[in-house]
Amino acid sequence: MAGSPLFANLGRTAKVLALLLFFLPWVTVSCSTEALEQMQREAARSAPQHNMRGPSRGAEIPIADASGLDMALGQIRMRLPPVPHDMATRGETAANQPPEVPIEIGVIAGAALILLALLASFLLKGSAGAIAGIGGSALAIGALCYSVFISYPPAVRAAFAANNPSAAGGGEHTPTTDQIAQILSVKPAAGFWFALLLLGLAILFNVLAMRKPGAAAATPAAGG
Repeated sequence: MAGSPLFANLGRTAKVLALLLFFLPWVTVSCSTEALEQMQREAARSAPQHNMRGPSRGAEIPIADASGLDMALGQIRMRLPPVPHDMATRGETAANQPPEVPIEIGVIAGAALILLALLASFLLKGSAGAIAGIGGSALAIGALCYSVFISYPPAVRAAFAANNPSAAGGGEHTPTTDQIAQILSVKPAAGFWFALLLLGLAILFNVLAMRKPGAAAATPAAGG
């Protein structure tokens, strides 16, 4: 008899932990060093050599990240190192300023669905609460995946392109908006994967909470 309430409580706990993970990084924005080297070679044809040695070829440099909360609020946190002095004179400091990214409706909807599923697990009794928890968690997974994999990456690339100094009349050798959109990669971070894992566990616990404990107890009683 204690099995069903135990799994129901585990499902609630998984949902609460998933909401707490909204404060951890969900996406990381990186820049391809290979593409940067290609742009540097093109710029070097008409610019003086600076004898600057870049990172290893093919690597990616994290330049920004965003938590689930940041995505819901339309914010992003820059991770770029300080701009060298010789580049700052050309207006390159604008690259260190966080671009204006739109709010992610999918993330907001996902958080709301988790909250509704959690509330329903307290208000609805028995299988109804478990079914509401399963449906809410599944829909939340879909909404969050849509934002992280489909909606957010092009929005971030467009925001960085709009923040490009060359688009505002910056240095003549700064990358174009099309180049910025091509060299940036937006990938899920650990916080997002853990949130999906917890939502999957919440679904599993709610399924187990729907099982009838009387079926297992009926076998020993019949043998006696």
